[in-house]
Amino acid sequence: MRGTLAAAVPRAQHEAAEAGLRAEAAALAQRLQELERRHEKTCEEVFRVQRQALSWRWVTCGVRGSPEPPALWPNPLPVLQETETRHSKVVTLYRSHLLYAVQGHMDEDVQRLLCQILSMQRLQEQGR
Repeated sequence: MRGTLAAAVPRAQHEAAEAGLRAEAAALAQRLQELERRHEKTCEEVFRVQRQALSWRWVTCGVRGSPEPPALWPNPLPVLQETETRHSKVVTLYRSHLLYAVQGHMDEDVQRLLCQILSMQRLQEQGR
């Protein structure tokens, strides 16, 4: 018992470490939200450009008489829907990990990944 008490961390030091980790988790949560917003904007832009490209192909075929008839082109809608579904699942997973982190229940690998994202962001900001 004495060996355990001797190895224990003082309460003040423990509380300071806990406060620091909570602050870091809050910063990571905020950064993750920002990354989610940027990711959403990027996905919306990609989908918009894809739709424009598909519209352009239809117009080009009608105007220039493309040798490839529109009926033979694959339907892009299922691909877009599948991409949106996958994106939604990824966002849901990130949000659940974030919720666990804020509640103080974070797997080591998730914590490591979040720290890696944060450090990559810091390096990117330093490079600018």
